[in-house]
Amino acid sequence: MSGLPEQTDITIVGGGPAGLMSALLLARLGVRSVVLERNEQTDEHPKAHELNARSIEILSDVGISVEELECEASPLEDASRIQFCRSINEELGHIDLLEDPARREKYEKHLRQTLPYMNLSQSEFEKILVRHVEEDEFVDLRFGHAWRSAEEGDGGITSEIGVGDEHYRLESRYLLGCDGAGSRVRRAVDISMDGPSNIQSFVNAYDEADLREYVETPAKLYWILHPECPGTLVAHHTARRWVYAMPINDPWERPEDFTKEVLVGRIERALGTPVPELKIRSISTWHMTAQIAQTYRRGRVLLVGDAAHRFPPTGGLGMNTGVADAHNLCWKLARVLRGDSSDALLDTYETERKPIAEMNCAESLENFHKIFEVIEAVGLSADGLRHFTRLMKGTPIKYLPKPLWAGMSWLLTRVPYTLVGGALGPGSVRERVQSAIANQMNHFDRLGLDIGYVYESGALIDDGQEVALPENPVADYVPSCRSGARVPHCWSKSDERSSHEEIRYDRFTLFAPASMFGLMPGGVHLVDSLNYPDEFIPHDRVLLVRPDCHVALNISADGFRAETLVAGCAELELILSTERRNVSIERAQS
Repeated sequence: MSGLPEQTDITIVGGGPAGLMSALLLARLGVRSVVLERNEQTDEHPKAHELNARSIEILSDVGISVEELECEASPLEDASRIQFCRSINEELGHIDLLEDPARREKYEKHLRQTLPYMNLSQSEFEKILVRHVEEDEFVDLRFGHAWRSAEEGDGGITSEIGVGDEHYRLESRYLLGCDGAGSRVRRAVDISMDGPSNIQSFVNAYDEADLREYVETPAKLYWILHPECPGTLVAHHTARRWVYAMPINDPWERPEDFTKEVLVGRIERALGTPVPELKIRSISTWHMTAQIAQTYRRGRVLLVGDAAHRFPPTGGLGMNTGVADAHNLCWKLARVLRGDSSDALLDTYETERKPIAEMNCAESLENFHKIFEVIEAVGLSADGLRHFTRLMKGTPIKYLPKPLWAGMSWLLTRVPYTLVGGALGPGSVRERVQSAIANQMNHFDRLGLDIGYVYESGALIDDGQEVALPENPVADYVPSCRSGARVPHCWSKSDERSSHEEIRYDRFTLFAPASMFGLMPGGVHLVDSLNYPDEFIPHDRVLLVRPDCHVALNISADGFRAETLVAGCAELELILSTERRNVSIERAQS
């Protein structure tokens, strides 16, 4: 592996969701990439498990259908439920996102695919992405190839890559660091992270047993509020994949204390019964963080996904934020590579996406802290389990004979439940628990957060319109066509065609009354806005929509002339430079 460097358009370091999505989106635009993944295959240990509404929309841009995703996802009815319980069948309360007809109606009204979420293991999601990548002639996916370093030159960047004891060089115009929370790329270009680096340590145990017969109420999450086995059972799929996550109370507990034998015991206590077929396939330990990279770009290196932001998992926002990062960045990269826009356009990636990451990080952290309301409501102190661990692991108790130690452990773990009695105890306790559970709704119903975010500045022209915020901006969504917003989904009047089906990832789209088409400049996809309801696509405005479905320009249709649009676009170096004004107009088919 020597001689002249290989060449490609974009080097992508990391073969996880952010890297694979970036490769597929670039391929849609005719941009070649090499994806470098240091591991020999995708990770079989599940991590994230939820795709949100916006990610499902974006996946359609790379030809991945809901039907393909559903093959490995849990049923929607299971994915809608969150149980709070002692052991898995001793329910203290629950949340079911499909119980409320108004919530169902909200999803159906604002989403083309009507799915606000999908419970799908990241490990299975990555396999789907890999299949599509391997079928694409514009992507070269290389497992077992470890990125080591890079050197930037005037016209590109050259990476040093290792394969076992061998190495080679790869030249590209830009490099994307998609290599996760511990990103080597981020460290190599000296980008620091802001925020706490270790909020809490956890251990995860992954099992592939079919536990349907042990579960009375299928759900995607079971918060186990029992002092002997506190943690979360995550049903990635009730019949196929389970993850048990529990806190490590350091320094009194260490990762190596959680052997397979110990974890099987904890899981069986959480299930309330021995499970002969329970066999832990893998164990991982990790640190919960809440950090954002100080910058998303250093020269020709850009960070995408977990390399740029690390959230608590409470809310399922990390992987989804990374998918939207890639969607925002890749069309901009393609324009720069083609020479249609200057390199400065890439700076708008951080301008737009970093505030969204900060918002999602703050929401995830709030969800984590808020869950302690339920823990305390059932009689378990937020710090009580840590104190119990310190007591049991300290002297003199750890030197007691084993039978006495076990008896002491049993007695102390019963104290909290003595306070609340049999089921939930007195009415006031029951009411407190139910109130605390109801207060967790924003943790799971996040439509406003997922599709309602608005870019305040960047590759757009501010139209001066106010943002119409609902009372609960996390759960509720108000359609908006102001600059920076995701253009609303709505069905056409003529042929049940979604407004999102009009958006092309390889070009801009302009919504305007058809009577004005003769005034329009070329190079954009034209759509008759009168074919869509005025409450979603205003008929008195002209909307220029970016390839990523966000509005770049919103101007009045009164007195509109093509020069107005051209001037606005030229200001951003986005589209329709002088020499491209004569490109033929592609008219929408009604």
